[in-house]
Amino acid sequence: MTERTAPTTIASTTTTDAVSLVRRALLASAAELVAALDALDPADRRRQRALDRWFSGYADQLRRHHELVDSMVVPALAARGALDDRSLDTLAADHAWIDQLLSDLGDALGILSFGLGAETWWIAKASDLATALHHVLAGQLSREERLLTPLVERWLDDAERDVLQRETMRAVATGPVRFSLAWLYSHVDDAERSAVAPFVSTSSRLAWRSHRTAYARAAVTAPG
Repeated sequence: MTERTAPTTIASTTTTDAVSLVRRALLASAAELVAALDALDPADRRRQRALDRWFSGYADQLRRHHELVDSMVVPALAARGALDDRSLDTLAADHAWIDQLLSDLGDALGILSFGLGAETWWIAKASDLATALHHVLAGQLSREERLLTPLVERWLDDAERDVLQRETMRAVATGPVRFSLAWLYSHVDDAERSAVAPFVSTSSRLAWRSHRTAYARAAVTAPG
């Protein structure tokens, strides 16, 4: 396969923010998927099925993030006149494009997982889609960070920002068992995890303790 390069990080914020941590984890996982597909053996059906399951959890988390932005962040800022029509259109177009890439990539990985033949072709197809997703996502999440994070700080009060942090962590925690808090925590350090811990409910913390090895096992089997 051809060599690919893409940005793998987004700029860090000066304070620990749950939304920014989720953005960083989403982009890091997209890079992991590109690497996994580049190394995937057409004869390795076990890894193909594992990648399909892993991607299902990843796509769920990415769509949860976009839903949170669309249902909470954008309306709150738009109501205050902080976002113009051009910014709103750009955000909507970004989310629609990424949703289509997720659907196409999910289809390709699903065909691979069912062993319907032409594995080499479908791996190449999935790899191209994953690379496109990584590039598009890097730009989209970077735009979100540059545009929305300063506006949230400026226009939302402390109570509203607190709600946003809690809803962000709730969205992650209520995702698929193998792709919930354990997934996010695998991409943050101890200090960052401690910083967002107050925004995680007691029930979610208990669930994470019960299933915290689930993502590690899935990650070893799928992205490697």
